[in-house]
Amino acid sequence: MKADAYGEIFLFNRDIDRLLRVLQRLDSAAIRPKQEMKAYEVRLKEIRAWLNADFAEAMATRERDDEIRLRRQRTAWEGKRSPSIGSSRLHRRCGSFAEPSRNLCTQSMQARQSPQWRH
Repeated sequence: MKADAYGEIFLFNRDIDRLLRVLQRLDSAAIRPKQEMKAYEVRLKEIRAWLNADFAEAMATRERDDEIRLRRQRTAWEGKRSPSIGSSRLHRRCGSFAEPSRNLCTQSMQARQSPQWRH
């Protein structure tokens, strides 16, 4: 499931943040030279960025595939519906909801040109 994958990447990022805080505390204890501790910190951040980028790319591909599959399902379902059920759709040009047999764009334009629209 997608939620599981997103949950896992969240946990991974949270754990990297925790590791970074551990490194900062170790740095303040002066166990290793500051430059070495900074190198470990940068390496952890690099690994996190790499995994996040790969994850985002993989999930974007899956989301696009799902979008295409679901659009096909929806359009197939809409194509099977009878026009008598009331298949009004938002018209692309004027933004009016129009029944297939009516031209609301023309009606909408005429209404906007009427005197009551001019104030």
